[in-house]
Amino acid sequence: MREKMLKLTCLIKKEGEQYSSLCLELDVASCGKTREEAFEGLKAAVETYVSYLVQEGREDEIYRPVPQEAVREFLLGEVEERKLITIYVRPLEFSYVA
Repeated sequence: MREKMLKLTCLIKKEGEQYSSLCLELDVASCGKTREEAFEGLKAAVETYVSYLVQEGREDEIYRPVPQEAVREFLLGEVEERKLITIYVRPLEFSYVA
């Protein structure tokens, strides 16, 4: 067994009274009352997702990028045509043993 590192890209945006987060490389999402809570929830979701696939012997299925239309929907959702929104981008490095 050896340690492996995933370098991931996380998007975070405000939706109403909460923040949504999305990992582009794994199609894993979460949310929270603050940006940090949304990011921490995403880290926990990534850990659960990766751990499950490794335990099932499906490590080759870990990467499953978010489809382009789903990225567009996450970024724009119900945004009015001329409204500007703020998107936060955070890197996430996650290591696991396989």
